[in-house]
Amino acid sequence: MFKRVELHNHTVESDGKMTVDELVQYFHTNKINYFSLTDHNTISGHHKLKKVIETSGLPMEYITGYELTSYYGHILCQNVTSYIPWDDIDINNADVLLERVHTAGGLVGIAHPFSVGAPISNGMQFSMKIHNHHLLDFIEIVNNAHPMIPDNHKGILWWENLLFDGYRITPVSGMDFHRPGDRSDYFTTYIEISEASEKDTLSEQFTKAVTNCKTCVTKGPIIRTNLINTMLNLELLSEKDGFSNEFECREPLYLKFKTASKQTVVTIDTRLEIDINEIISSTDSVIIIELYKDKTEWQNLIAIGAPVFL
Repeated sequence: MFKRVELHNHTVESDGKMTVDELVQYFHTNKINYFSLTDHNTISGHHKLKKVIETSGLPMEYITGYELTSYYGHILCQNVTSYIPWDDIDINNADVLLERVHTAGGLVGIAHPFSVGAPISNGMQFSMKIHNHHLLDFIEIVNNAHPMIPDNHKGILWWENLLFDGYRITPVSGMDFHRPGDRSDYFTTYIEISEASEKDTLSEQFTKAVTNCKTCVTKGPIIRTNLINTMLNLELLSEKDGFSNEFECREPLYLKFKTASKQTVVTIDTRLEIDINEIISSTDSVIIIELYKDKTEWQNLIAIGAPVFL
């Protein structure tokens, strides 16, 4: 099964426009039942969120997090219950902060790595030096508050190149929610949950999905993949958890398979089976799967599936 999780959200505890209670009610109304609270440089909303969920009786689950916000970039900290100190921040060594999040039991990733705030915002773009990219659990490859060109496509390419270099980093998206608005054309993150994990907590399910790179970033169908020997089976799932647009799988839809050595484009309706020997070279170690509508240009990107590691 797949579960929609919104991973980047703010309230009046930082620079958002809604209280924690208002955020919960808004999300419930819009069928966002799984989310993370990631206010800037504070965890003050965590206890309020716990109380709201418990007293409301709403069928919602949440992840505790926060967005470490500096002049050198924004770092999303997920599954943390304590504040991560960063007074010793060093633009030349982000590893110290990434390790600190792991020590606290959390997962860590970079938010909107190539975005520049309007008209300009110091620190929106990530400029810290990462020496060990194995410390990154995820990258926010699409931030819906920023455009695909020039911002988000650079984040996607950075993530892809890191995978080609041998790192296992999970792709996610973020609403970067601050206030109500039309989000009908937004990318969302779906985590894949095994049958054995269906009764786990959301935090546990999210950890497993990130650890295994089992996410799909999409504003259309979910791309479900299954590799058996050399045969890669793909299915587009248009009925999804959450309030995002119902997507009618209709032609022309294109799948782009990317590896370190080549790119292959094929058409798809709802299902496809392909021998990976047709789309990889002997030296390739991962396949990245992108779905496009009408033509394979960044503005036509619909979804990025879970990477297939060989």
